[in-house]
Order: sequence, then C-alpha cells, then structure tokens
Amino acid sequence: MVCRRLFCAQGFLGALSFISSAYAKIFVVVCYSMIFASMFFASIAFGQTPVTAPTKPSAGASNAGNPPATAPTPASELPVSQPPVSKHDDDDHLALMHLIESLEPYHAKGSIKGSMVVSGSTTMQSMARAWLDRFIKFHPEVSYTKGQEGTDAAIKEISDNPQVIAGASRPLTEQELNNLKSSKCKEPMAVIVALDPLALYVHKENPLASVTPEQLESIFRAAGSGKPHALKWGDLGLTGEWAGQPIRIHGRSDVSGTTGFIKQWILGGGELAKAAQIHETNIAVTQGVGKDKFGVALCGFGDHNADVRAVPLVLQGIAVEASEENFLAGRYPFVRPLMLIVDQATLRSDGGLRESILRYVLSRDGQLEAIRAGFFPLDPAFIRKQLDLISGPQVR
Repeated sequence: MVCRRLFCAQGFLGALSFISSAYAKIFVVVCYSMIFASMFFASIAFGQTPVTAPTKPSAGASNAGNPPATAPTPASELPVSQPPVSKHDDDDHLALMHLIESLEPYHAKGSIKGSMVVSGSTTMQSMARAWLDRFIKFHPEVSYTKGQEGTDAAIKEISDNPQVIAGASRPLTEQELNNLKSSKCKEPMAVIVALDPLALYVHKENPLASVTPEQLESIFRAAGSGKPHALKWGDLGLTGEWAGQPIRIHGRSDVSGTTGFIKQWILGGGELAKAAQIHETNIAVTQGVGKDKFGVALCGFGDHNADVRAVPLVLQGIAVEASEENFLAGRYPFVRPLMLIVDQATLRSDGGLRESILRYVLSRDGQLEAIRAGFFPLDPAFIRKQLDLISGPQVR
C-alpha cells in the first residue's frame, strides 16, 4: 500500500494538504480521557451513520430465521467518492516535509535506566519492536522483554502486573476498563499511538462493487441471531456463478485485537461467524484471501496485497473507496486506534522510563516508525494534548 512506500509515493502525498480537515473530523473529542477518546473511534467508524437492520426480505427468501443482507445498489447507480487529483512531485514532497516538520523530534531528558515487559497486539508487533530498538539507542541502559501476544492476553497481563506496557489494536470496553481498575493496575491509561484504517478485502476476481455498513455486519455475524446474516455471495447481490458460492471468512484467533474489534464495534458484542481459516497475522489473513476466490476479511490498509481488492463502503448513498487519499481527506472514516496501555502509578514511580518511551512514540521519530510499519501518524495537535496528560502541561 501507499503508506508502506510513503517516501516515494506520488498520489498519496498530494492528499496531505487535506490533513487538517481530516483530523479535525476524527479527533473532535480530544477533551475526553484517553480511554474514552479511544472508544470514540468506534462511534465514527461508519461516518456516524446509524447501522440499522436492512429491509425485511420478501417471503420465500433463503436463510429462514436469518434474513439475508439486502442487495447493494448497482455500482453504476452509486456516486463514487474519488481521490483528490495528485499534485506535482515538488508539491508532494513539500507536503510531506510539512507534516514531518510539524512533529517534534524526540529529546532525551537525562539518563533513563530500567527494564520493561512489552506485550500485546501482533498487529503492532513490528512497529513496537522498531520503537523499542531505536529508543534504546537513546538510552542504552534500558532493556525490554517480550510478554504475551494478543490484545486480550496483554490486557490480562497488565491487570496482574502493572509493570507491563500493553499494546492494544482496539478500544477497551467499559467492562475491561472497570476490570483493570479493580485489579493491580488501578490507574490504567490508554495512549493512542497510531491509526489503522480498515477495509473489507475480497479476492481480486470478486465482482462485489460495494457494501453498506449493514451488509458488512451481516458478513461477520453468526447465524441464528435473527438478524441479517450473509451466508452466500448471492446474499450480497452477486449473480451468476457467484450467487450460490459460500462466503469464506478469513480471520484471527479469539484473542486477537482485530477479532475483538469486529465483535465489539461492528457486531455490537454479538457472536462472530465461524471463520473458514484462522491466521497468525493480519498480513497472513489477506494472503489467505488472495488464495481463496470466495474469501473475505477485514484488515488494515497496510495489509493489502496484489491478489486482493478493497471493497468500497457505502456511506450516505456514496460508495467511498478504501484509499489513503479518502482517509486523509476525511471521506473514509472507518478507522481503529492503536494504543499503548500503561499504569499511571507505575509511570510516576519508574524514574521516567514509561514517560520517556511514550514521548518517543509520539515524537517525529516514533510517528515515522508508525508510517514505515504501514499505519498512519497522529495529528500534531492531538499528540500535544496526549503529552499534556502524560507529562503535565507543556510549555511550547
């Protein structure tokens, strides 16, 4: 994807001129606490469009007891949101430089010593490893060990050991937050460190033109709930040889943050449909879809490959392509936050170790690592608000 080749991209950089309006739409609740600010992303995941049940199917419809998703409007009849026209290369590079220079570089504050356990989301693994390896170059007396893998496992680990830094690729639920507060981690703080826009991926030969939020739900919802459930591609409006073919979901294990995000924020806590194949990483998920003509998956922009295609999402009657340009321009708001969870009591008593690693992650250096890992950086104004909560009000 373009985000992975950011430093040589041509189409993506022109869209950076839209970054202010895009992030203004996304970060409109920065006054919330870190936990509830992260939860906000789910409420805007579908452009603040209510996700209601589709029209009741006519009598004789298939999947009795589980209404199929309503067929999409033909692509030819839907207006399509197009990416902005690319600017000249010089303008593109100037826009990139403007973004980079608006982020403050990391400055070490004295000597930092200590060790830490870093656990969590496999989605964030390569990014977290790059952060830590480069952070140690500033602070050679710091070391780290790898803890449990997976968002759910990391939340459990930090509840038992507040020394842990937990990576989460989904917002915490209110119940999880309450559980942490009643555990050894009594002052949890979730810091948003990068953004991961999501897309519905199908095999490159799949003719599905677009999906509505309701249809997206119906793909991943388990049968038997009485709500719309798409079992075959015909339930989503495909005809001919595709109509009777099964929808084969490729996904992650139950402890994955990606799976948790789908369950909590797409299905509203409902049961997830059984996956045809479980994979270890999100990149492996999209690779699996690329080898399965009838496969489908929900993954980040950075997990795209040449054998899959991102399906446009219909928002308020417009088919919006899942592109970096549309995301940065504020037209494609289906995004999840990537977070680091720390215990504030530990942060105040560890000699500045956790405060420093968080400052590094939110610095120009750390956000560039997020870009290299295939994610999107945070808005500088939002970063400053988070830093005020981490280190106290800053003099700028």
